Amino acid sequence: MVARIGLVVAGLVCVAVTPQFALAFQRAYGAREGETVNGWIKQVDWPTWVSGLDAISTYKRYGVIFGFALAVVVISLAVVVRSRTGKGKWERRGWWVTVGGLGAVAVGSLSEYGIPEDLFDSSNGFGLELLGFLLIMIGTPILGRALRKEAGVSRTKAIGIALIGPIGVIGGAAINGHIPGGPTMPIIVTAMILGITGLPDTDHA
Repeated sequence: MVARIGLVVAGLVCVAVTPQFALAFQRAYGAREGETVNGWIKQVDWPTWVSGLDAISTYKRYGVIFGFALAVVVISLAVVVRSRTGKGKWERRGWWVTVGGLGAVAVGSLSEYGIPEDLFDSSNGFGLELLGFLLIMIGTPILGRALRKEAGVSRTKAIGIALIGPIGVIGGAAINGHIPGGPTMPIIVTAMILGITGLPDTDHA
């Protein structure tokens, strides 16, 4: 139960911070890179979580908040998945590739935004995030197919699960570019739903 609560609470933090995270990036770097604030972001008067910092520091602070919240999502999801009984071989692989991808994004975010540049090259953190996105795009199709073949879920649900990763990463990057919150948002929302409903054949985590 604790892990499921962690999924919901940490997932909500990820969802809530992502719009400000996106806006902070574009305020910090958009003008220099010739970009403008995405229309759907600038039309909303988002509440400010961080104040008193310059634009770049604000952007990085949001990155740290997101990274910590995503790390809690990853740990909680791993506990919930581990407690599920009756998993087939490919279902287990699909889950762990997907969870591992989320974990790589979380570590990449924390290292990119939370460690000073003179101690750690932020491009390494960005590389971890890209690896995580790739694993998510691979993991959910494996999971969807395995749930169909090994667990007998409906074709519609299996296809939906399979497409969450690829569509989420590509679509999220297009809408919410440059920050990890966009590409991971469909997985995070799905994890929140699992936190509320639980997985079939699970112990109380």
